[in-house]
Amino acid sequence: METIESSPSNFANNIQSVLRNGLVSAQAFFCLHIITGLLFSSTLFTTSAWGQSPIPVHLKLHIEQLHQGNPQQRQQAVESLVKAGKPAVPALIAALQHQKAEVRAHAAKALSQMGSDAAPAIPALSRALEDEDKSVRVEAAQAFSTIGKQAIIPYLVANLRSQNPSVRYSSVHALTRLGKYAQSAVPTLIKTLQDKEAWVRLTAASALGGIGVNALSSLPALQASLLDQDISVRHNVAYAFGAIGVSVQEQSSQVSTSDLDNVIAHLEKAHKVVANPNLKWRQQAIASILTPLEALKKEKLLRTKSNQVNVYTLPPSLRSWLLQRGRNV
Repeated sequence: METIESSPSNFANNIQSVLRNGLVSAQAFFCLHIITGLLFSSTLFTTSAWGQSPIPVHLKLHIEQLHQGNPQQRQQAVESLVKAGKPAVPALIAALQHQKAEVRAHAAKALSQMGSDAAPAIPALSRALEDEDKSVRVEAAQAFSTIGKQAIIPYLVANLRSQNPSVRYSSVHALTRLGKYAQSAVPTLIKTLQDKEAWVRLTAASALGGIGVNALSSLPALQASLLDQDISVRHNVAYAFGAIGVSVQEQSSQVSTSDLDNVIAHLEKAHKVVANPNLKWRQQAIASILTPLEALKKEKLLRTKSNQVNVYTLPPSLRSWLLQRGRNV
């Protein structure tokens, strides 16, 4: 197999080539976009211990069938490897380095049918996007569609602990693009609010805001970060507060009264901070907190008056009308 020199430009060009031909889904492009920024800056995306694991004999036989068998036997081999699940992943990672392109392509195809179980193959699949053979590149790109967004999160979270600030930034920025799917990263993002680099801290705040209602546990940490020494961080924290508040407002029917009270309490504290003229807050930052705060207070009032009328049984349009006017019901 010919070795192709890896570089960010080659990687991006191969992605664009596959995309131009309409060979991957929007979700695949999303995952590829995230990996592009990390592949060449993190050891997690340049080495893989999985490829060095001992491969069971019966799995090796299936791999051999990928290039020695007839088309039917090759398909059976792919199905057997997929059925084997996680234990087959190391063998398939190794097969992605096989000298024959058809074996590499079938290995990528098998991984594309394994869903999140194929997550450990992300680094190897990323390198396969630079394969000299088009069919391998296409199958590798397709695999990202089925692995899914959440499977990428452990790699991003691990990179947040990197000593390289650029790696930490790339990872936290990728988490902002994952939005609500990054919920499992909340504990690490809370710690990242204390990062040495201001640009990492402010991006962590944005990521928490994007997670929305599922990031309620971050409110105390965000509260403290409103007093960050960096003005840009402080503003991003304010916007994160607002984004979480809006998310709670939009999903209020699924939010418990205790959680609603908790959010209102934190928004009220946050509003007191942004009302301090000495901290030079922009009006947009102040409004981002005040607007959802007022809406959630109306929601709380609506709940306290709901003994007379169960507003959650009313049509959405009528319920919205009542909320907007703060009517007693």
